[in-house]
Amino acid sequence: MLLVYFGAQSAWALGLLGLVLLLAALIAIQAHRSRAQGGNEELPGMLGEVTESSDARGKSWALVRGEIWQVQCDVPLHPGQTVRVVRVRGLTLQVELVADRDVSLGEST
Repeated sequence: MLLVYFGAQSAWALGLLGLVLLLAALIAIQAHRSRAQGGNEELPGMLGEVTESSDARGKSWALVRGEIWQVQCDVPLHPGQTVRVVRVRGLTLQVELVADRDVSLGEST
């Protein structure tokens, strides 16, 4: 009945359009189910460079992933030192000082 009303070529076009829509729906469902790739969840383990010395409370600033973050460390930090992110607490990163030999090995988890 459809072939009589629309013709054979229109039926092929409608079938192809249906397949494209089905494929688009499957891709959308798969994208919706996958986890977010990025954000602050991937910060722990990343390396950064200290940009300002620590103050009396142990807070400093460091360049991590191309962004300046407020960091806190148990030891005093000085500009140019390399740190590794241990955990994220709000907008402050808890870091640890990285030995120079670890940086040369390229350990950036």
